[in-house]
Amino acid sequence: MKITYYSNSQKFLYDFQHIIRAFYPGVEIKFGNGGDVHFEALFENSFVTIKAKKAGKEILVRSFMLTDDEHESKKIFGRNLYDVLKALTGKELPWGILTGIRPTKIAYPLVEAKLSAGEACEYLQREYYIAKKKGLLLFEVAQNEIDVLNKVDPLAACLYIGIPICPTKCLYCSFSCNELNRETESLLDLYTQALLTELERTYEIIEKNKNRIVAIYFGGGSPAILGAGNIKKIFESLLASLNKEDIREITFEAGRPDTIDQSLLELLSVYKRDFNMRLCINPQTSNDRTLQIIGRNHTFEDIKRAFELAKEYGFENINSDVILGLPNESEEDFQKTIYDVLNLNPASITVHTLSIKRASLLRFRWQEYRFMDEGTVNNLLDWTKSILSAERYIPYYMYRQKNMIGNFENVGYSKRGFEGLYNVMIMQERHNIYACGAKAVSKFVFENDRIERVFNPADIQLYISRILNV
Repeated sequence: MKITYYSNSQKFLYDFQHIIRAFYPGVEIKFGNGGDVHFEALFENSFVTIKAKKAGKEILVRSFMLTDDEHESKKIFGRNLYDVLKALTGKELPWGILTGIRPTKIAYPLVEAKLSAGEACEYLQREYYIAKKKGLLLFEVAQNEIDVLNKVDPLAACLYIGIPICPTKCLYCSFSCNELNRETESLLDLYTQALLTELERTYEIIEKNKNRIVAIYFGGGSPAILGAGNIKKIFESLLASLNKEDIREITFEAGRPDTIDQSLLELLSVYKRDFNMRLCINPQTSNDRTLQIIGRNHTFEDIKRAFELAKEYGFENINSDVILGLPNESEEDFQKTIYDVLNLNPASITVHTLSIKRASLLRFRWQEYRFMDEGTVNNLLDWTKSILSAERYIPYYMYRQKNMIGNFENVGYSKRGFEGLYNVMIMQERHNIYACGAKAVSKFVFENDRIERVFNPADIQLYISRILNV
């Protein structure tokens, strides 16, 4: 089946496309005419008509008026489009008309207005068509995020250090990540030099803006690829230039067990003595056959050994990522993963719903695999929250992505006191985020919620050339 959509205006075009896409996951959707199912949004000043056609014949028509308020008009448009799609497909979406990746932003005013959970849910259902269970989750996450943010002053900022290199590229990954080979391995020292150079320039901007770095995040890829010697150089640079008293959290995305060794943990444990060192060891699944499918050259036993080794070095603040909806996995497979990860006793667990991203290998091979249906995924998300809540994990941050199975959510759960500060700050866009490294994106927040982004080159060699030759 092919679906097309057309509008005579740029107004709400993003929402027009993405709400349609949420109702028809995995189906080809293009702007234009001639689809097996075709949608039109026709604007005439404040008067709007949405039409749905099959085989060229109109089957549904809905007309309505917008208001002078842009935000309110966006909701009116979304609700009317949703009603047309619901009538046509018989489906309902748990997240209603929401298309953005930061849903807690709409719940913040409700928390700050001291609404009860029930009152907030009623509002979210009425205004956004959000299902009750999602509304309750959203409100709880917003409360926990605000608790974290209330302890951070306006001049606090984060620093991201990106190393976009991995031993192998995972099937579902769309990140511009370079696989480790002879060419990339030969660039590791030079890449470190470029990072150190960019960091020195960044320190000057941080000082000029009178920001205080409270959270540092080593992300990737797999940062451990650089080797303990190069990582030590980066830490020495950070601690020589930043105010150590300000730093409340350092996260190191150790990620895969095939990059975690004694030399890395021994180095990080030195800095753990003075800082809240948050280590990420990410199984994604505990099922070995799935690990092979997604391109991971390790087993879950390797993950367990990495955990044991990290705990031998005194690491307690460990996060584990898991993914719901991986290729060929069943409901029982995912439940086993949750129980297996809980047995490792991490301080936090981030539950992702699989997103079939445009630039991933999975997008071109998805027909080779079977996937859980949306109802099963939704039930497992509810089950996971129930299980983790019983183990005293709280949902403390949330975000959504395009092309997620069922248009669902990713949720970070943690034991109380182990919430990831960087995760909350980067999602809520209230503070500056300084980012160094290839593919890194800095975000600067100005008055009236204006945000400017600065993008680094994605290609490693181009990044090195730009930084070292400037």
